[in-house]
Amino acid sequence: MVDFNQIDPNDKEGKKQLSFHVDNRMQRFLDKKVKQRINFKDKDYVMLVDGTEGSGKSVFSMQIGKYVDPTLCLERVCMTPEEFKEQVMKTSKGQCVIYDEAVTGMTATDSISKVGKLLKSLMMQMRQNNLFVIVIIPYIFDLNRYSVLGRARSFFHIYENGDKQGYWVGFNKKDTRNVYLKGKKTYAYRVKSKFFGRFYGKYIVNELEYRTKKREALEKVDVQEEKKRDDYKIRFIHIIKYLKAQKKTWDELELMMDGCSSPLKKTQLWEIGREIDGK
Repeated sequence: MVDFNQIDPNDKEGKKQLSFHVDNRMQRFLDKKVKQRINFKDKDYVMLVDGTEGSGKSVFSMQIGKYVDPTLCLERVCMTPEEFKEQVMKTSKGQCVIYDEAVTGMTATDSISKVGKLLKSLMMQMRQNNLFVIVIIPYIFDLNRYSVLGRARSFFHIYENGDKQGYWVGFNKKDTRNVYLKGKKTYAYRVKSKFFGRFYGKYIVNELEYRTKKREALEKVDVQEEKKRDDYKIRFIHIIKYLKAQKKTWDELELMMDGCSSPLKKTQLWEIGREIDGK
């Protein structure tokens, strides 16, 4: 168990000290590889963490972050690229910032892409402040090549064993590269590692406040997704109107849709045209 001279944020009586289990091998890794790098080598450290929904990757990442940086708090557990950028810019030397992917659906790819770009554009700020940055995503393969091959120092895959949560397997920089390059096409983890262990579901921040923050982030994203769908629909309607004004037939419009990722048939286009004419 790792003990902190802090009150457990989930203790209702406010008396218990915060403590949680960190695997002995993990402690040695964090002491030697992460703490040494950010505290004595004047560098930053970027760690990638992935796992399916509900695997416990957020709890794992917060525990790791807290072990390295005892000042880690909910404010620096970021749910959006914009919040992540803000926290990176305002943190102090040696602190931990976590990007905890809260996005699903249409905008998930956009958000992961933004974070990948931020890892590049904020590189100088991260290094100057010797930050420990943890990026949590569903799949490492969704990140761009630069984020994985150029910035990540290590990668941890979180998984379940049967119905049991709390398992991790870790990869150094070289093996992280191999995991990404060998598995990107099929999303398969083809590289083995002897560095593995357990963790347990102890929140280092107030669990209710964390879940509320994540829910609010998801609700905000839902609104953004709906607006994005409406914007696409409006643009599409304008395109159809323009093409009809050019005397294009429904057969011609169907042929023009062949190059799209989700082409529409003539009957579907006709239904859209009828809806437009009815407005």
